[in-house]
Amino acid sequence: MNLPFGMAIFGLLVCAVFAFNSVRELRRDKPGHARNAAMIHIAMVSMLAPFCLYVLIAWAP
Repeated sequence: MNLPFGMAIFGLLVCAVFAFNSVRELRRDKPGHARNAAMIHIAMVSMLAPFCLYVLIAWAP
């Protein structure tokens, strides 16, 4: 496995963890810093996940 492919898999894993924790926090529906951070993390996941998928496709062994 080459480095970009491995890092794309690692990036998707990180995206999954952040998305899971963010959705869990957003379901609590309590205002505050944690809710704002969860919304920002969802936006970051929506930008990072497609890039990781692109790298997986482009560098597939």
